[in-house]
Amino acid sequence: MKRVLTFVAFGFLILVFGPVFAKAQEQTIQEQIEAAQSGDTIHLSEGVYVGNIVINKPIHIVGTENVTLIQNNASPVITIQSDDVEMEYLNIKQEDPQQESPAIVINGHHNILHKIKIDTNSYGIQLDQANDNTLSHIHISGDEHALMKDRQHGIDIWKSHRNDIHDTTIHDVQDGIYVEKSNETKLYHNNVYQSRYGYHLMFTKNTTLESNESYENISGMMVMGADGTVISDNTLTKNQENIQSLGLLVFDTTNASITENQITNNRIGIFMEDASNNTLAFNDVKENYIGLQLKGAENNEINKNSFVANVVQGQAQESATNNTNENYWGDHVGLDMTGDQRSDLAYQVDPFFLTVTNDFPVFQLLFQAPGMIFLEQLIHTPIDQQFVDQSPLMEDPLAVSDNLPQHSFIMLSVCMSLLIFSVFIMYLGVKRNEKV
Repeated sequence: MKRVLTFVAFGFLILVFGPVFAKAQEQTIQEQIEAAQSGDTIHLSEGVYVGNIVINKPIHIVGTENVTLIQNNASPVITIQSDDVEMEYLNIKQEDPQQESPAIVINGHHNILHKIKIDTNSYGIQLDQANDNTLSHIHISGDEHALMKDRQHGIDIWKSHRNDIHDTTIHDVQDGIYVEKSNETKLYHNNVYQSRYGYHLMFTKNTTLESNESYENISGMMVMGADGTVISDNTLTKNQENIQSLGLLVFDTTNASITENQITNNRIGIFMEDASNNTLAFNDVKENYIGLQLKGAENNEINKNSFVANVVQGQAQESATNNTNENYWGDHVGLDMTGDQRSDLAYQVDPFFLTVTNDFPVFQLLFQAPGMIFLEQLIHTPIDQQFVDQSPLMEDPLAVSDNLPQHSFIMLSVCMSLLIFSVFIMYLGVKRNEKV
């Protein structure tokens, strides 16, 4: 019994007065990066990490929904200086007192960023002379309380080529995605709202904008000084925060293909200025204040578009050499004598209402008033502010294409019914003759 009591007492003294061995502190992210070999994968434990990191070797960093990196000084949270880096499943919170540093800056090539959420008062992601990178499923939140002039871009691309950006959501920034002096950028399935410009191209070549959304911004898309841009299947709507708000601006741009876009409820639907040799086709332009505005635009092909329910369908200035035939105008009363689905009566786009209300804004209250319609037929705006569709379409090309399968089914059903009825009548006739 004494031995047992002595052993217990001795153990208690060791626990109380003996040496304490502290658990080794877990490595920081930067220490793990420095210890890693090229091609290694670093799995980050859940938690909050404070400080910035620099990646200078091709490694794969994987977090979780509960991994957060925080930075509150004037430097990037993450700097990627290497090629072939992969990062995914990270949350980044940045509070830059100077509002100048991006949350992530990429200087390398062939990097992949996936499933990253950024909350910042500065730039979200900046690509600086970085080529062939892929950014996907990124969410960038700016400072909704800051003035527009004090915000920075969500994704800023500078002298960087062949980058793919898709399935991102960006809001409350200056420009959602800003691309300058960068070629062959592909932007698709992105969504930008409550910012200045949704997508802003400056001096680019062969950029693709496809299936993106831009709404509740000052302007949806700004394409400036560009060549060979493809703009297809985008939705630009409710961009009307400013008197100069636009759905799509095409300025000093050549060889652009602008097709199958939904451009609705904007201050100006499409504005083309000093733009030449571009193609606009199958665009749905409706319920804007001005549908299509041309200024110094030359040799553009504008065909098979639908202009419906715009307050002013169009306006042109110094833009007499464009092909504006074979479009559908919702307010045109046409006459088709040849059956080719094109009106034999030309449609003259006369922005009389716009001209009057620019000089006398109070006249906007008289929109569609009988007196205003009478004046529009009595007094015409200058010829250089009008353009003419010599063969306007009788049917909306977009509505026809949407309803074609249904119409075909109906016609087939009618034909089959008539055939069955005819066969039945013939059968009854044969039976009657047999009885006779």
